[in-house]
Parts: sequence; C-alpha cells; structure tokens
Amino acid sequence: MVDQKKRRKGPHDGEATREALMDAAEKLFAEQGVEAVSIRAVNSSAGLAPAAVHYHFGSKEALLTAVLERRGRSVVADIAERCDQLLAQEAQPNARDVMETVVAPYLALLERDHIGGGRWLAITGQLILSGSREMEALSTPATERLQALVRRAFPDARPDDLENTWRLAVEAVVLLLARTPDDEPEADGPQELGGREALIDFATGGLIHALQGATDRRARTPSH
Repeated sequence: MVDQKKRRKGPHDGEATREALMDAAEKLFAEQGVEAVSIRAVNSSAGLAPAAVHYHFGSKEALLTAVLERRGRSVVADIAERCDQLLAQEAQPNARDVMETVVAPYLALLERDHIGGGRWLAITGQLILSGSREMEALSTPATERLQALVRRAFPDARPDDLENTWRLAVEAVVLLLARTPDDEPEADGPQELGGREALIDFATGGLIHALQGATDRRARTPSH
C-alpha cells in the first residue's frame, strides 16, 4: 500500500516555494542591498534547501528579475493604460498630467501593499543609483507610450533635453519613494494625508524647472 504521507508534489507546491524565495529575496535585497545578498542567505531566510534558488530560478540574476517583475508588471501596465487614456484625448496633456501618469501607479502599489511595495521600491532605487539596466526590459511595454505622451506635452522642447530631463524626473520620484519600510506604514508617508498631491506637484515643478534650465543653458551657449 502506498504511504499516503508520501504524496506527489503538485504544481502549487512549486509555486509556493517560488513565492517564498521571492519574499525572502525581496526583503533581503531591500534591507542589505542586492549585491550584498548571497543565494545561501536567500535559501536560509526562506527556510529551504541550499539548492532551492538554483532549482527554481537558475541564478541570482534570474531571481532578481522575478522579484522585479512580480510587482513591477502591474505598475508598468498601469502606467501604459494611463498613457493610452491621455493619448486618446484631443486635449494636449500638461506637465502635471504626465507626472501623475507615472507617480500614481507607484503610490497605488504602496497602497495595495505598503511593506512589499516599499521593499520593491527600495530595490528599484538601488538599481537606479548603481546604473543597472535591470528595469529597462520590465519598463518596455510603457516606454514608447510615455515618450509619445511627453513629446505631446512638450512639443517645443528639444528631443535630447526632453529625454534626459524626463528620465531624471522619473528617477527622482522613485528615489524619493524608495526606502526600506518599517513593519507599520508611516502616518505621514507620501501616500497619506494629501501627500500624493504634494508629491505630484513637486515632481511637476522639478520637470518644468529642469526643462527651462536646459533651454536657458542652451541659449547662453555660443553657437559655432
């Protein structure tokens, strides 16, 4: 007779293990830094065998990609949908419309899961500061839409100024939100008590100021 305790593992067992590994990695990456965390530490934190990460993901790099995609896909999809809605309108979007398109999905992530979303943003902030390109592939579905939206909002801006300034504005927002969260949400966090509007206003002002600064510097540069 087959021992009923020795059942065959189904697909949900593998999914649960992958989730446990991603949870452990997300926490460790956010708190200690991606580069500082070893595969052994992830396996140990998840309470799994030493070969668990290699078996389920193949490498630390693949695990990082999975961690980024798990929450990042919904953020990117939200940004893309908001872009499509604005691009479908006849009215020209303004700077605030553009910044809200990006900021709102990040804040929505934090509202859905303050701890997990905060850890994801902390990891994203690390990658931005290190110059990593890990986020580029993840952001691809929204990139072209965002570029079209920005060009429509700032039709008179030079393309190179616009691209550089827009990228810096988005990175500044992510870095502002990126932090290792506490066990409980902060009452005065950016997603609370009108902080959402203040953050969007701040990002909008920064974008406009940076674009104007680029235009002024170009005007002062002697032509050859």
